[in-house]
Amino acid sequence: MIMKWIATFIIIFIYSIGFSQKLIVSDEIPLRSEVKYDILGEIKGNSLMMSTVGLKYEVMGFDEQMRNSWTKELNFEKKQISILGYNVRENDFTLIYQVRQQGDTYIRASKYDASANLKDTSTLLNMGFVVFFPEYEMVLSEDKNKVLFYAIDKGNELHAFVLDNQSMELLWEKRIVIDNYSNFENPISVSIDNEGNMYSFIQESVYKQRREEGHFRLIIYGKGQSGPRISTIHLGEKIVYDARFIFDNINKKLIASGFYYNRNPEKAEGYFLVNLSQEGNLERAKLQPFNDRFVSDLEGKESRSNKGVMNISISDLILRRDGGILILGEESQDMERRISNMNRMMYDNFSRSIVDYYYNDIFIIAINPGGEFHWQSVLYKKQYSQDDLGAFSSFFIFRTPEKLHLLFNDEIKYENTVSEYLLRGDGKSERKSILSTENQKIRLRFKDAMQVSANRIIIPSERRGRLRLARLEF
Repeated sequence: MIMKWIATFIIIFIYSIGFSQKLIVSDEIPLRSEVKYDILGEIKGNSLMMSTVGLKYEVMGFDEQMRNSWTKELNFEKKQISILGYNVRENDFTLIYQVRQQGDTYIRASKYDASANLKDTSTLLNMGFVVFFPEYEMVLSEDKNKVLFYAIDKGNELHAFVLDNQSMELLWEKRIVIDNYSNFENPISVSIDNEGNMYSFIQESVYKQRREEGHFRLIIYGKGQSGPRISTIHLGEKIVYDARFIFDNINKKLIASGFYYNRNPEKAEGYFLVNLSQEGNLERAKLQPFNDRFVSDLEGKESRSNKGVMNISISDLILRRDGGILILGEESQDMERRISNMNRMMYDNFSRSIVDYYYNDIFIIAINPGGEFHWQSVLYKKQYSQDDLGAFSSFFIFRTPEKLHLLFNDEIKYENTVSEYLLRGDGKSERKSILSTENQKIRLRFKDAMQVSANRIIIPSERRGRLRLARLEF
């Protein structure tokens, strides 16, 4: 125990002096194929993680030195439940789950304190006899007091309900039939404001005079409404390549932004910004083609003809204090190839598939409140891996009021350097090395990291069948 404490102290000391960051790593936890782990977050100094094995649910608490100080099994009214999601707030966390009793399916919420002691349970819905339970998605309000669940049921019916996490009561529930809806052709995105109102965007396109035209169908619903408000936002002859939606709770407006294409669906040609009122009325729409510098920087060469960019996607939209936004994205692709193998005697011939994962440059586009271009930046990185679903690739956005820390693994291998780009509000950036994983027995998955406070992030590490939690402090 003494040696373990000394080792932890050395890690803290090295990283505090060398890099102005502090890294504390937990002991190893065996990874078994039948066990699922979820980082819940941090409450009152405890870092919480939930493990699920079969019908057993446990919460593990880690102290300030990331030692596993306690483990508690959660008990429910029935052994067989299905957890839909969870919400972690400053002093508690809530699990929302479905359970079947006497032939009926119920959706319930249970609130726990920082030590995983049950404080409250409420029944949100009795869905009656259900043969096929839809797969619900969860969306949190910015203040984490409202929890929205939604699913497409019966092919074209949007079913949604909202939990008020403060009162532990159902705020509202609604079923909305969506005409001419297809899961394959009409991607749906849902956002929620701090009052509990839902904003559902459905991407659609139609053909007019042999030309494809894109638009969004917007569905708004909230407590006290007799029915949903439905409107359409047109993009003309531009089609959505990738899009995100966010509600600005300070300025009380809805923002849709992303990339569009005109003829070639494999290449994004520009960005768009759409501002709508809280009632769904269009206030401003701006479409802007990418400039030559942006395309050249991403392609890594001078572009003689600006025809757009392939393999880019939006990672996040970040609201600025002045009402503008930052579009953060990444250039990535996966490629499958087959390898044939034949032995010398030619008795055995087989082939197998290998998937190569490429996660390359990060880019940021800053847009002013009126939709005008402000600045852009392309931050270079190269990540390559095989047959790992890109689990150790990509980057994490750590937010502070002054700047953004974009964290990532330099290379996808066991001994690696972790780096960051420090991005300021004026677009200027600086690349720094944060730490080396050499001899640390960690392999960090930034895709699954979680920011738990203004200066802390918890990152899962998976290496040779062992799980560890790493807490990085700035």
